[in-house]
Amino acid sequence: MALLLAFCLSPGAALAGDDHERALEALREGRILPVEAILDAARKDFGGDVLDIELEDEDEGFVYEIKLIADDGRIMKLDYDAATGQLLRVRQRHGGYH
Repeated sequence: MALLLAFCLSPGAALAGDDHERALEALREGRILPVEAILDAARKDFGGDVLDIELEDEDEGFVYEIKLIADDGRIMKLDYDAATGQLLRVRQRHGGYH
């Protein structure tokens, strides 16, 4: 189930009901890293502009999914382990703006 984070990325960002509470609880308990730490890593490694961020509650744990547009126009989707900050997967589309 996707937990959509508001673009402002503050810990108090508006999420619906239980999803919001589970995400905040995980952050408060230190089970996931703040999204700012993940964004810093993504910007350092890939550059570009962030288009969307989601926090997925998957079987193996929380995963941050970041969608960004690289400086060369590629659309990239980056999956990070929310607990460790480890980059799990990179998916990309070549081309430019369509």
